[in-house]
Amino acid sequence: RFLNVQDSAVLQPVKAGIWFNAQMISFADLAKNDQAWKREFKKVEDYWVKELKAQPHMGKLFGFETGADGAVEPFADSYSCTIYGDDQKASFEAYRHQQDPEGLFATGLGMKFLSPCAN
Repeated sequence: RFLNVQDSAVLQPVKAGIWFNAQMISFADLAKNDQAWKREFKKVEDYWVKELKAQPHMGKLFGFETGADGAVEPFADSYSCTIYGDDQKASFEAYRHQQDPEGLFATGLGMKFLSPCAN
């Protein structure tokens, strides 16, 4: 399906415009094991992101990375930190500090999005 993305949020992961939405669907129970479907998802995601310049749906599994032990897992820090640019992160962080000065809601995957990428 096609989406008309408006420029209406500080933490907007894609530029305004018309985007096509495609989703991978899997029946994990049919895979040989947990790693089998994750490896296949990684192949598709790598192609879509690197070759087609696609952006992940952040409410789904994304950011598959192969660890030092060979296991493929989603939500890699090295990818999550690239979703937003430095200006977006700084703008949102300033707003977040006003609304949540104690950092009560500064947890989980959302904070990975706002973290600087390791060099």
